[in-house]
Amino acid sequence: MTPIQMVVNTPKQAFTWAGEHLGSRENLVRESQALQSEILLLRSRLQKLDSLQAENTRLRELLDASQRVEEKIVMAEVIGFDQNAYSHKLMIDKGFSSGAYVGQPVLDATGVLGQVVETAAYSSRVLLIADASHFIPVQLARTGFRGVLRGTGSLTQMALMSVSRTVDIKKGDVLTTSSLDNRFPSGYPVGVVKSVKYTQGDAYADVDVVPLAQLGRSRHIMLIDKPEAERE
Repeated sequence: MTPIQMVVNTPKQAFTWAGEHLGSRENLVRESQALQSEILLLRSRLQKLDSLQAENTRLRELLDASQRVEEKIVMAEVIGFDQNAYSHKLMIDKGFSSGAYVGQPVLDATGVLGQVVETAAYSSRVLLIADASHFIPVQLARTGFRGVLRGTGSLTQMALMSVSRTVDIKKGDVLTTSSLDNRFPSGYPVGVVKSVKYTQGDAYADVDVVPLAQLGRSRHIMLIDKPEAERE
């Protein structure tokens, strides 16, 4: 009877083995999916941690910069950007209810960012120094030479206007505000000379300048709150 019993039991054992095998495989698939989900979750948390660390670094830099600013300041946060390739403006979360006013100078942790050009009750629009319509009086920190820096429409390049060939200027020179417009207080860093080019027959040099402020990337900024009597 043993051979017959073995033949009879073989299909049952085969089905039992197949069921256990399929069950183990399904368990492995579910476990693998759960692990993949957990890995994705951990990666997203790691990215968030990196983002928070970067933001903390920027805030510390802004705090250090605010301590070097002699004037009274108002902290603000960027809440939007103009989606226009020909205009460089950003929106901030401070309006005239917080003391913001048209012409107010704006800084970030590394340099002059721009100036307020429009205000509402709880928000304002800031024109960046890189905008092609923006001009700012500056002076050369090394020699005291004064000139006007204009935006070119590029966030990474500006131009120093009317620089005579006889002016002592070179790559690496730092440009700061000169306060000749009675708007930006003197001494704040604006840009660094990237290149000085001379064209034969031209009385003026072509001076390219890289802005020091993190244009288009700054999230937390400072508004210089000048006394009302000193505002333009």
